[in-house]
Amino acid sequence: MQERRICSETVRRALEKNPFEKLSNIVFTILEGAILSSELPPGARLNVAKIAGELEVSATPVREAIDQLCSRGLVRAEQRGDGKYSNYYVFDIENSSIENLFVARKSVEGMAAYICAEKNWRVDLNELGRLADGFQTALKNYVHGAENRDPDISITARLDMDFHGLLVRSTRNEYLLSMYEAIGKTVEYLSIRTNQFLVSERNPDNLLLLGSQHVAIYRAVKFGFPELARSAMDKHIDFCANSCLQNRNLGEG
Repeated sequence: MQERRICSETVRRALEKNPFEKLSNIVFTILEGAILSSELPPGARLNVAKIAGELEVSATPVREAIDQLCSRGLVRAEQRGDGKYSNYYVFDIENSSIENLFVARKSVEGMAAYICAEKNWRVDLNELGRLADGFQTALKNYVHGAENRDPDISITARLDMDFHGLLVRSTRNEYLLSMYEAIGKTVEYLSIRTNQFLVSERNPDNLLLLGSQHVAIYRAVKFGFPELARSAMDKHIDFCANSCLQNRNLGEG
C-alpha cells in the first residue's frame, strides 16, 4: 500500500473491544479511515496480499472490505486481463465530478439551511452554535499563532461535517436526508481535502473567511432569516468548491 504500513495491532485492539466483530468490518474501517484522511492518496493501488500480511489476516476479509469500499465509491476496481481478479485503486475524483458534487450540495444544503431558518425551533441551536464557534476558533488560533502547529485536520473536518450534517438532519425531510447520505462519504473526503488545502496554502484571509462562513450560516438560522441562510450556505459551498479545485489543480501541476 505504497509508503504506509498498516499495523496489525489495530485489528487486535478492535477484536479485544468486540470479539464478535467481523474481520472484514474491521479492515473496512481501517482502510476507509486511511482513504478519507488521504493517508492513502488518490490513485493508490490496494494490494490485497500486502494488506493481509500487514494486518495478519487472510485475504478473504480484505477482499470483502475492499468490495464494501467499491460499493461506496471510495475504491474503483479494474478488471485484469485474465478476468479472475481485479486491480483496486483509491478513487480520484475528477474536476468535473467535483463541480457536480458541489452543485448537488448547494441543492441539498442550501435548501436545508433555508428550512432550518424557517423552522428554527427544530434545530439544536446551542449545538449548531458550538460547532460553528469551535470550527472558527480552531482556524483563528492557527492564524494568530495561538498554537505553534497546524490545526488537527481530522478535528476541523469533523466539526465541518457535523455542522453540515446537523442542518440537514434538522430539516426532518427524509428525501433531503437520503440525498445527503448518498453523497456523504465523498463530501467527507472533500471536506478533509479542502481543510488540508487551505492550511497548506497558508492564506490567513481564506482561513478566517472559512471559519466566519459557518458562523454566518448559524446566525441566519438562529434569527430566522431563510433567504439569508440559503445565500450564506451557497456562498460557503462555492468558496469550498473553488478552493478545492484551485489547490487540486496546483498540486497536479
